[in-house]
Amino acid sequence: MNSWEATTYNNDLVREVFGNLCIDKTRLPSSGLSSIGVPSFVAEWLLDKIVPGSGTLTSIELEKIDSFIKKAFPRKDDRNEIIFDLTQGEIRKLIALMQVRIKLEQGGKVIPEPLAQIPVLNLTECSIATDIVERYKILLRQGIWGKITLAMLPDGKVEVMDFEPFQCSQVDLQGYAECREKFNTQQWRDLIFCSMGFNPQHPSYQQEAKTWILARLLPLVEANYHVIELAPKGTGKSFFFENISSKVTLISGGKVTPAQLFINGRTKEVGLLGRHEVVVLDEVQSLTFDNPEEMIGPLKNYLASGRYNRSGFADISSDCGLVMLATALPAIMQYSFSYCLSPNIAFSFEDVPHSCRKCCNIELDDQLEPRNEDNLIANLPKFFAETALLDRLSGIIPGWKIPKFQKEMIASQVGLKMDFFGEVLLSLRQDNRFRFYVEQHTKFAKNVTIRDQNAILKSASGFLKILYPHLELTLMDYERDCLEPACKLRQAIRNSLYYLDEEFRQFLVEKFMWRQSKY
Repeated sequence: MNSWEATTYNNDLVREVFGNLCIDKTRLPSSGLSSIGVPSFVAEWLLDKIVPGSGTLTSIELEKIDSFIKKAFPRKDDRNEIIFDLTQGEIRKLIALMQVRIKLEQGGKVIPEPLAQIPVLNLTECSIATDIVERYKILLRQGIWGKITLAMLPDGKVEVMDFEPFQCSQVDLQGYAECREKFNTQQWRDLIFCSMGFNPQHPSYQQEAKTWILARLLPLVEANYHVIELAPKGTGKSFFFENISSKVTLISGGKVTPAQLFINGRTKEVGLLGRHEVVVLDEVQSLTFDNPEEMIGPLKNYLASGRYNRSGFADISSDCGLVMLATALPAIMQYSFSYCLSPNIAFSFEDVPHSCRKCCNIELDDQLEPRNEDNLIANLPKFFAETALLDRLSGIIPGWKIPKFQKEMIASQVGLKMDFFGEVLLSLRQDNRFRFYVEQHTKFAKNVTIRDQNAILKSASGFLKILYPHLELTLMDYERDCLEPACKLRQAIRNSLYYLDEEFRQFLVEKFMWRQSKY
């Protein structure tokens, strides 16, 4: 079934096909779990265990959740109370993110024991049995959320006695593909959209907006996929990445160090790029580096090859994707709020002084479109203007085409549970059939560089995994849903390169003939 006609969202079909792998998305907003910092991939798992059902939570269910939160979720200021209870011989059970690290001593003669870290309580050296680490080796990477049982050892050291992870760990991709066969293309697109946390039936989410929101999934389904999104505040660009999986990490603005991103020369601990599947740099327009050369050099190498080295260490390989999010439109937003305090006052873009139309990265025209769409990174930090770095990115997501996120845009249908959904997306990275398909069905004109081709094929493969995991589609489906948006993503990079460096002007700036499929 590949009908493109608009359809009504079919909750019953989703339940029938996916069973206990789906959840009514209206459950989470009223639960209070998000307000205490619990990501959706954990919260939905808990809701289904504690108060299974559908529809908005009842008062009885809310009381049950509230009681559970108070009992199981520690706050930072609970640390001393928990440690006191442990010293009195109590066993405490709590729900939190836990990581495990091995502390190496130079010239040490004893094999070091693993040490558990519970960030929310600022506990960094908890004893933990090696058999727990053996069972859940993801603890050694980015860590995992779960139910942690704590006790105090006679020597005064906190011990992790037991651990039960919450996240889905096994995915049947063949079964997932068979489930896809039960939906037409529009139904499936809306299911994926809903599973991300967005309401597919909201009138503001037209087809183009949905496409660019779905493009946020590309770094999860494609290994070493690197992209920029330029979007206004409030479009939900960081919301999704914060809630999909503990294998995705987000750094918000400020200063980023080589030790944080690559490897810590003092502790020898591998950085974020080596431990996560996707690293998201939010508010990149405010990023600063103490030593830009020390950061940009390894970063360019990594974007090109998937490897990096630092401080004399051997090369580290990783398939982690890098996502850079930049905010647009803050100046006009501030101006409109200052001068239009009453909703009854008509407001025109022409009323805004020209100086206020230019924000940190995009200057807008009268239709709130980028004034210089051919050079979108002109006002970003200087390191973005280095063409050797920019050319290594697969594309720029046009976030100004995505409407601002409002309460009624939250998903209210039945979608896939976030923990299952995240694991499916990441598991699709390993399936090479999609890359083979796009290579067989795409050819490029002579004016398309190898980097252009690789970027387009990677994006097209990603859209194929997202929308057609069963690989049953027509060439028209492929060109419309996969290849065309892939080309638009890369075109934004090519246009900027053209204006930044004379070397790229030999390729001209018009759209390349890269959408010819083999029949």
